[in-house]
Amino acid sequence: MRLGERRRPPFPAELTVRVGLVWLIVCMIYVATKWSAIAALNLPDADDTLRMVQVRDLLAGQGFWDLHQYRIDPPQGMLMHWSRLVDLPLAGVQLALRPLLGPALAEHAALVLVPLLTLGAAMLLAARLAWRLVDENLIYFTILLLALATPLTAQLQPLRIDHHGWQVVAVLAALNGLTARTAWRAGWLSGAALALGMTISLELLPIAALFGAVLGLRAVIDPAMRSGPAGFLQALAIVGVAAFLGTHGLTDMASHCDSLSPAYLAGLTVAALAATVLAALPPLPVLARALGLGACAALAGITILALAPHCAGGPFAALDPLVRSFWYSNVHEGMPVWYQKPAVIAQMIAVPLAGLYGAVRLWLASQGWPRRFWFDYAVLLAGTILLAVVVARSSAFACAIAAVPLAWQVREWHRRVRGFKRPLPRVAGLLAIAAVVMPGVPLIALGKLTAAPAGTAAPMPSAQLACDIRAAAPALNALAPATVFAPIDIGPVLLAETHHRVIATAHHRAPQALHDVIAAFIAQPDAARAIVTRRGARYVMICPGLIEAGNYQRAAPDGLMARLLAGRAPEWLRPVMLPGKTGLQLWEVEAGRN
Repeated sequence: MRLGERRRPPFPAELTVRVGLVWLIVCMIYVATKWSAIAALNLPDADDTLRMVQVRDLLAGQGFWDLHQYRIDPPQGMLMHWSRLVDLPLAGVQLALRPLLGPALAEHAALVLVPLLTLGAAMLLAARLAWRLVDENLIYFTILLLALATPLTAQLQPLRIDHHGWQVVAVLAALNGLTARTAWRAGWLSGAALALGMTISLELLPIAALFGAVLGLRAVIDPAMRSGPAGFLQALAIVGVAAFLGTHGLTDMASHCDSLSPAYLAGLTVAALAATVLAALPPLPVLARALGLGACAALAGITILALAPHCAGGPFAALDPLVRSFWYSNVHEGMPVWYQKPAVIAQMIAVPLAGLYGAVRLWLASQGWPRRFWFDYAVLLAGTILLAVVVARSSAFACAIAAVPLAWQVREWHRRVRGFKRPLPRVAGLLAIAAVVMPGVPLIALGKLTAAPAGTAAPMPSAQLACDIRAAAPALNALAPATVFAPIDIGPVLLAETHHRVIATAHHRAPQALHDVIAAFIAQPDAARAIVTRRGARYVMICPGLIEAGNYQRAAPDGLMARLLAGRAPEWLRPVMLPGKTGLQLWEVEAGRN
């Protein structure tokens, strides 16, 4: 059934039931495949671990508006740029389950349930698009392809509690908003969803700009749609301000460059006022409408830069060169796709490109309102693919947006293949479809076939196989709480498993702490001691298995990390034995030398 034939409830019962059944099956598969990690509570990423620590602190009594991590960069702590919006479902599920399961098991359950509920929300929103824009039979193809898109499902699996999954939900909600029957309502619904998404993380700003551009293009082409950009900017401003006040209060009014802070909100408010005035005017010529909308965007930019000129280069422009070289440049999800492996690139880009092909075909095959919508859809998808090429983490959004047109295209191919009378062409056709849907699989298989035979590579030392902080936790917690000078990549796990403090984690809001950790590990022992002493660290810890440790060793073959890896600890460090094979090494800074 085509959009516009008759009104339907937002989420019909039949749609919800169909999606729910498939979601339950996918959940069982995800839990089964991730069971070992779930049982061991091995979270996928350091950000997930630190999110767990943040929620623990909240439930332990830390103020809702206080986003400091006081055990990072002591004594003042580090102000996180994360939003309480993501903490709320995790905390809520735990509070609901604690009377039944106790605190520890309730936390464990929340780490599984909340990502799966996020997956369910994403599936329902994608299926709703298929239901409204094509037909009800496409929903199974859509949610199946959603579950097979690895850049997307990597953000929606059990234990993945960081913010990316909720941002995917926000983008799909905004896409649903574009299907509204009036221009203003379409703008408002999309803007409200993206305002919440940007409150979660400002990483969504480029996506929001794409949605704004599409709504602006609608208004330029059709004067009857001129209220769309106004509604969009109004929602961004109003919902953005409300979400900011709800999650920050008036405790932090600084104009941060990495979050939806007052400077950005002021820019959105100015643009919303200008767009509202523009929409209230009688219909203007095409060029005047385009210039007027361009002026709204320019006013937003001017306001932001006037209030926060330091944000002109983006949130990472002021990073110390040492931090940029050793840390930021090694965060692959923030790098262009050509830094990824070929199989990963195929999943990130080839799948959305196939979806773009389907969107273009739907545009060319449609008439009336659906034709205009599919044109907008193709523009959005193309823009998101370009973002994914530049910043790899955006591929999750590209895969989410591509799900519906890709599902339609796969269904068309499948119908054609079923018409083949001979079995060989039919099998070949099905394999070709599978290769389009999961293009990384053939590349992975090819890589394994061409890999060197087993046993030709030198075996890795056992110390490089694990950094098992959980196994070392009883011994570490037997020590009095202290500051541990450790590599940044194991900082979150140390916080989660022990009562100790760390100097830095892989988070940019403590740039000097990041600099000091890197500088100390590549410095000569005397210079490193000065940094460790100034930071008040009682212990120094390393894990030889970390890539980070190898980076320091290669950069400074005679630096502190290289010496520790070679078993040549300086005299101001006294070894502390840890039981078992934890892959960790610990030293106490001698009191007389600190």
